[in-house]
Amino acid sequence: MKADDEAKAGPPGRALLTGMTGYVGNQLATALLQSGWTIEVLGRRPPIRRDVRSHHYDETYASVSSAFESAKPDIVFHLASAVTVEHAPTQVSDIISGNIIFPTLILEAMSNHGCRNIVNTGTSWQHFDGSEVYLPTNLYAATKQAFEDLAHFYVDARGLNVLTLKLFDVYGPADPRAKLVPYLVRSALDRTEVVLSPGEQIIDLVHVRDVVTAFLMAAERLISAPRGREAFPVRSGHTLSVRELVGAVSLAVGEPMRIRWGGRPYRAREVMRPWSATSCLPGWHPSVELQAGLCEVVAEARRSG
Repeated sequence: MKADDEAKAGPPGRALLTGMTGYVGNQLATALLQSGWTIEVLGRRPPIRRDVRSHHYDETYASVSSAFESAKPDIVFHLASAVTVEHAPTQVSDIISGNIIFPTLILEAMSNHGCRNIVNTGTSWQHFDGSEVYLPTNLYAATKQAFEDLAHFYVDARGLNVLTLKLFDVYGPADPRAKLVPYLVRSALDRTEVVLSPGEQIIDLVHVRDVVTAFLMAAERLISAPRGREAFPVRSGHTLSVRELVGAVSLAVGEPMRIRWGGRPYRAREVMRPWSATSCLPGWHPSVELQAGLCEVVAEARRSG
């Protein structure tokens, strides 16, 4: 089954979604609506689209409970995250609030409103430099693990089902984030010099359509039967170095790129090789080949100017 077909699969129901203002969350919202789901959104920031009902999270349990009373969800898709690669002291409170307190309030509301299923979003950074066991790359990854541990209580004591998808490097067309792929593509099209690290780190890129498919299949898995607590990586399994990625982008654009290798240092906790976990979500597989995906990104960037 192809990713586009899989993205339309799954039993339509009622869902509450966090993180819709993000790139993956917005793509997931579109796929859910196209598949016949009824969705409502909970978050701090104003909604970026008008085709879903939005609820404001004001950092109180009451605001979360109110969203559940309205949405009456069969399942929650939790994609909201306070992402910081290298945090400053002033960011600690926001990271803990966004990645631990907010989702814990969601679990509390789930247990009080009869919703038993949540697809949670984790990160491969919970496994620094390819570690098979938990070893956080940064504070962001540590808070992601902390929430998974907190969720264990709600699974055991309240009967919730929590399925965590640990995302790797997600890319795709029209990505507004300050990520490596859109930066390389835009620089190549503008013919500007790119200043990079030495480029020896190994990465695992997954197209956003394949990631959305994983979320839809995770929902189907949870709704079909009680699962307790599960976690799966969402990775392509086809790794390459940053230097090789530059070559692939150059091929997609159709001309060489101007790169200053080593113009910036590696981060203090640079991930030089990604987590190599193989036990992906049952039935899921990536379907977008990297070169084809990069050509899609380039074509969209050219259309949008």
